[in-house]
Amino acid sequence: MQSMAKQHIIMVAGPGRAIRDALRGAQLNKVNFAMTNILVVPYETGLDEAARASKPSGGFGDRPTYETQAYVAEAVGEGWESFIEAEMETAAEQAGENVREEGIALVIANDGKVLRRGVGRVPWRQMVDELEESVTGEKKETSIPFLEFLEG
Repeated sequence: MQSMAKQHIIMVAGPGRAIRDALRGAQLNKVNFAMTNILVVPYETGLDEAARASKPSGGFGDRPTYETQAYVAEAVGEGWESFIEAEMETAAEQAGENVREEGIALVIANDGKVLRRGVGRVPWRQMVDELEESVTGEKKETSIPFLEFLEG
């Protein structure tokens, strides 16, 4: 997926509710994604191939705007199910079985290095800052220091 565009990837995986929450949060930070070349890749767990292929693409079944943003990409190709299951299994061993309901996020730099793995709510601004730091080597300071508690 990264071979040509060299984009950073934030992959979110989990049940539908976790994916919706993550994508809605991402929509609030969409300017950051465009400026830092980030692609968000959601992967809904618990769907079989038929359900995954039957997502609406037009008409009355239009997908919500948070799913159709330019920075959101679909996971295509073989191996995603086993990859996500292995990541979920590792997360469950470390944080408990609730990760299957809360979802996980993987932050992957444009060089293919996994920078972070997390469970639950996605701290979008923090992830964008970490990706930017991985490229520039400079730690970004909080733009409004007295509001740091909001970024967690």
